[in-house]
Amino acid sequence: MNAAVPYSPKQTCGRSGCHNYNLITQGFHFTQGAGEEPTADQKARIPWASSPGNFGGNWCSPAPLYRYLSPKHNDSPATMDMTAFTFFTSPCGTCHPGGGSAEYDRAGHRYDLWIRDPASGFKSGADNGFDGDYHKARWDETGVLEADCLLCHLPGYAYSEREKQIGNWNFRWAATAGARLASVAGSIKDGKPITVTYEKARFNSDGTFEPPMVRSPRNEACLSCHAQPGWKKRGANYRARTDVHLRAGLRCVDCHPAGSSAADPRIKGREVHQIAKGDDPGGLVRNDLDDTMLRCLDCHDTGRLGAPRARHKGLPPLHLDRISCQACHIPERVVMPIQFQASDVFNPAPKILSSSKRLWTFYGPDGKWRNHYGYLEMMGYDDKPTEPFRPALALYKGKIYPVNRVHSAWPGIEEEGRPGIMQPRMSDIYRMWTTHRADPSKYPSLAKIADDNGDGVVEVNRPDEIDALIEAVTRTLADIRYPMEGKRVVWVYNDRVYRSGTRYRLIEKHPWEASPYGNVHKYSHDIYPASAALGSKGCTDCHRKDAPFFFADLAAYPFDSDMRQVLVPQHRLLGYEGQPRVYSGAAGATATFFRWLTIVVLAALFAHIAFDFAARRRRAKDADVRSGGEAGEGIERFNVHSLAQHLLLMIGVLLLFISGVFLWGLRYPGALWAGALAGAWGGVDLWRFVHRAGGATLIFVCAYHLIYILIHPEGRRDFRLLLPRAQDFRDLIHNIRWYFGARPTPPQFGRFTYFEKFDYWAVFWGSVIMIGTGLTMWFPGALQRVAPSWAPRALEAFKEAHAHEALLAFLAIVIWHVYNVHLRPGRFPGSLLFLHGRMSREEMAREHPLSLEGRGAVSPQ
Repeated sequence: MNAAVPYSPKQTCGRSGCHNYNLITQGFHFTQGAGEEPTADQKARIPWASSPGNFGGNWCSPAPLYRYLSPKHNDSPATMDMTAFTFFTSPCGTCHPGGGSAEYDRAGHRYDLWIRDPASGFKSGADNGFDGDYHKARWDETGVLEADCLLCHLPGYAYSEREKQIGNWNFRWAATAGARLASVAGSIKDGKPITVTYEKARFNSDGTFEPPMVRSPRNEACLSCHAQPGWKKRGANYRARTDVHLRAGLRCVDCHPAGSSAADPRIKGREVHQIAKGDDPGGLVRNDLDDTMLRCLDCHDTGRLGAPRARHKGLPPLHLDRISCQACHIPERVVMPIQFQASDVFNPAPKILSSSKRLWTFYGPDGKWRNHYGYLEMMGYDDKPTEPFRPALALYKGKIYPVNRVHSAWPGIEEEGRPGIMQPRMSDIYRMWTTHRADPSKYPSLAKIADDNGDGVVEVNRPDEIDALIEAVTRTLADIRYPMEGKRVVWVYNDRVYRSGTRYRLIEKHPWEASPYGNVHKYSHDIYPASAALGSKGCTDCHRKDAPFFFADLAAYPFDSDMRQVLVPQHRLLGYEGQPRVYSGAAGATATFFRWLTIVVLAALFAHIAFDFAARRRRAKDADVRSGGEAGEGIERFNVHSLAQHLLLMIGVLLLFISGVFLWGLRYPGALWAGALAGAWGGVDLWRFVHRAGGATLIFVCAYHLIYILIHPEGRRDFRLLLPRAQDFRDLIHNIRWYFGARPTPPQFGRFTYFEKFDYWAVFWGSVIMIGTGLTMWFPGALQRVAPSWAPRALEAFKEAHAHEALLAFLAIVIWHVYNVHLRPGRFPGSLLFLHGRMSREEMAREHPLSLEGRGAVSPQ
């Protein structure tokens, strides 16, 4: 056994012919963005980005300042930050599995071989032409990080040993120590010779090694890299105590499969190591592979992996179309993430071991300062404090998600004529602050920056503090001879770029972002069960005047010049401004049709009422008939069936109208009055029940009426008489002429007038629409099963038809029906006809003379 040679994963796993090393290392975990173009947003905002991933992109920090990868070609070391070499000698390297960008430079050469090749012209530790991969690099001594298969596939892998070797710049030896094949002593970084002492007991007598490997990585393999950043970015806990999926025994790879286990053709294939991913606004690498992971419905619609089938009984389909599963099933988090990263002052908090991290001052969702790295050092990841809070919600790609919208504040460099804002090097800003703290006469303007809120950390917020920071950073860059021609130092606070304490311009940002320079991270883990989800206590969880879903106050800016939070209501981030949703397509056409129908019908009804009232007032001397006369002396106009149907219809409509008033607020999400209305007197759940009771009553009375007109003689007679006839139009023309004085008397009507027929057919039309559309909203699953492709669009159209027809019916009854029956001259102050069904002979002679003549009675006056 050769003690001087470390184990090579590439030789052992790849070149033995067992595994396709080159295919495996094309996975984005290995490349980490290398070879990809920056996204459009990155190109417009962050000129230092050379890729969308960790290698060349936004590192693992949720907002600037952070270390950045220097371009491949550079003119001066003053503008260079990390090289490929220092990327891997920094903590970044410990979360890289090797291979890809850890093995090959940006020109495709293997680092350790190319630096030794005379054709490169490079030397170990030399300037090497300020090359972004080889400046001051010692690849020939350290070797490279080959893709370490056992990192994910060997239970009990020693991650801390691997980290130790990378920290010592012992890249070649990291895999050997991590797999516990040998103990590795020495350090390239410190110039100490490397020795390898293999654990002979772990090998067979013939020198072979048979590790207890697993095909699918265990959760601890994934969390060795993702856990700690997950706390900072998402407040991720990854514990069975707070996640129903982990409690059920699910593994990371169950939702994030790869290779032969994947279903999506974009990532499926033997040894393809493109791990299935979701779509996170803060994760930009390989966006072409977004949404390759299992969706919630892939399991909860099918019962896959033993998942309970989701039952959203009574939940309107719009909720499932518009609201993500996470929005309801992550109603709170128990671990606070970082919501505001200020990278402009020195953080003196204890237990922050990394010097550069002292430039990050963190604030949580509660707006309070947090010593995040101090907590991590003192408690470790496993003993995070429990601090429940309610996540913010944002509208992302048409759906509402719970998110962490990171705010940012940092000094930047603005260049005329170029998009975006460049960041200075962290090391330069750190040196500026430490120099000033050691000698206040150096960069003296920094003394103006004070702790205005008494939390123990200074903050930049007042105009004079902004000017002080800009002055100090400008002097710092001049001291290191940073090329500043055509450039100026600015202070960047969310979407504001301050050139001075009182002058700023705005940078465009997406609606879901707090800052164009701060990440937005969706919450997707720590899922609550259905019994604890939002809505489990009813609709009023969201639909009431104080419901956080719409009315929680969120920070638009963490603090203003007086250290007060600038707040914005939650509904504004969701795109709800207290107005009904505007639809296109079939739903939009339906809304437009009913809107114009309502306008035209109401205009005609108002005109008819106005002319009728004026004409009847002229006949006031003949209008002394009382409302219906004495029941015992009158003539029966409606039988008991008609009265019963009218009473049931009136009850049903009253229930629908009353409940509809309270439910109407649901059309105006984000309006405080709408939330108060929807949540009043028992809330949405009660009013939905009442509304459905009214709907059931309407269905019953319609069925009753249909049977009545089919089998009862008087019902058949009345239905025939209610059919529109040419005489009705002649009566309308006659009536209009009477209104204008062209006829001495109104038309003589039979059993039903044309406006009574209008009443009847309006109810008929309205009932068909209201019952039809109401049933589809009551039982949306039925429509989904019958026509799944067009059901969503149809439901939107039906909802618009239901709402607009309800409004039209309400106005028609209140204005038209009530006037004709109770308020018009000769009827005022009301008629009791609907109770007893009888009409006095005098009123009958005046209102329905032809019907009275048909009974052999006197002729009308």
